[in-house]
Amino acid sequence: MRAWSLFGALSAASGVTLATADAIEPSNFNVTEGLEQLGVKVSSIPALKSFSGIQARSTDGACAAACGSLKFLFGSQQVNAQNSTLYNNFTNSFWSEQQEEVQPYCVFRPSVNTQVSIAVLLSRLTGCPFAARSGGHAAFSGASSSAGGISIWFKDMNAVKLNADKSVASIEPGNNWLSVYSALEPYGLATIGGRASSIGVGGFVLGGGISYHSNLYGWALDNVQSFEVVTAAGLIVTASETVLPDLYWALRGGGNNFGLVTKYNLYTIPCPTMRGGARIFTENYFSEVINAFINVVNNATVDGKAQQYVAFLQTQGTNIATAELTYVEDVADPEIFQQYRSIPAIADSTSTKTLVEYVEYLESDNPFGYREIYWPIAVQLNEEFSNWVVDLFMSLIPQVIDLAGANPVIIYQGITLPMLKNMTNYGGNALGLDASKGPVHLMHISFWWDDSSDDDTVYEWVYSFWTQVIAKAQDMGIYNEYIYMNYASMFQDPIAGYGEANKERLRKIANVYDPTGVYQTLQPGYFKLNNGSPVTYSL
Repeated sequence: MRAWSLFGALSAASGVTLATADAIEPSNFNVTEGLEQLGVKVSSIPALKSFSGIQARSTDGACAAACGSLKFLFGSQQVNAQNSTLYNNFTNSFWSEQQEEVQPYCVFRPSVNTQVSIAVLLSRLTGCPFAARSGGHAAFSGASSSAGGISIWFKDMNAVKLNADKSVASIEPGNNWLSVYSALEPYGLATIGGRASSIGVGGFVLGGGISYHSNLYGWALDNVQSFEVVTAAGLIVTASETVLPDLYWALRGGGNNFGLVTKYNLYTIPCPTMRGGARIFTENYFSEVINAFINVVNNATVDGKAQQYVAFLQTQGTNIATAELTYVEDVADPEIFQQYRSIPAIADSTSTKTLVEYVEYLESDNPFGYREIYWPIAVQLNEEFSNWVVDLFMSLIPQVIDLAGANPVIIYQGITLPMLKNMTNYGGNALGLDASKGPVHLMHISFWWDDSSDDDTVYEWVYSFWTQVIAKAQDMGIYNEYIYMNYASMFQDPIAGYGEANKERLRKIANVYDPTGVYQTLQPGYFKLNNGSPVTYSL
């Protein structure tokens, strides 16, 4: 393995180790030499011997050379060609149908971090684009699979290891949260992680990471001890609060713009048995439910063991609100949820659960195989506005509810003061959220449907709805530009929502670790630093 320090040129101040651009990737960096340092003799690879001329100028030719090189080095079990069983296993296993439709030239399944380095350098050498998949839980095409390119599937990099004192879990990106929690449960431990079993570790941490435990400890990105990262030069570096702190800061909210993370070293937390479930209410109680939601958000400073979200939707012609109320200890009737429990409910699934049982139970709320869109906004917490938004949403549902398989939902969550205060830990994160302006109300649309012919109808409906909501919020002076990356739609630019200063800081850090823009151009999917939203809204 090449250590990043091989390029030297470090400076140290106050115990913090920093890197210069030339230390990470010299201006005379040679990709072929980089591959040779990793044990790859380029001249011996048949697919590269004929790679020249017209072939080199076409994406198909570039990707034939890149995928052929990977297959020569690692074999067909790790490099899966189109129409093979292993290839189809990849394309058929995404959460959203839009992602399943993407057809990469090949699927590469690395087993160790140096193989990821080789894939990145072969992409640079040939010009073949790539994407990387942890869990594959994004709701739009190309987020974690590369059309006509290399899709790097981390599935076989799935180790979960504890350090000597069990304070840090080293988690590889092929894990989902079920596998992480299952590995840690025998020790009575967990990490700050996802709330449904199939969500992957990678994108969840890099974009934010709201957890059942976030009112106690913050979001996942605020609980990272360090990242192991493959840079654009194929170097394998470790970024922490004291070593490469600029990269460490950028990865906490900056998404896939700086490198491929091959290990997430997350602080562990105690994880006793929990209690929670959904309490379901009819429309005549919506205002009371919203009042309870507001009060639980505000009382997070009193009792951080509670977590909640409330979904408003229509089922079988009836408008309902379902409040998922979670307490991270096995307490039958915590005081913070008393207001919810005083509202008559038509159903209640509250029970004692382990964390593993909880994420398996919630998986049914995130079914696979549908066309999907998530689309969030953020506002200042305001009860009058919260009621107005739900009323508007319910009034517009008849416009789309008869589409095949349609299930439009609006979900309310709070970014509480404890969450916001934890965002200053370990040097802070890139999100640009300010505790003095909290708490923040995170609203998002979750909508699934069956037919691709209805895509534009759904997108237009959600866009029109949010246009009205945002205008109202701006009139009331409560709109917040922040966009939660993990829920962002392909029509949004979450990095712009971090504020211009943070966006510019992210750009400067990217220039140090990726001076030629590999992760901006050869990995074009998801949310980039310079391109705005992945898709321009033009319906």
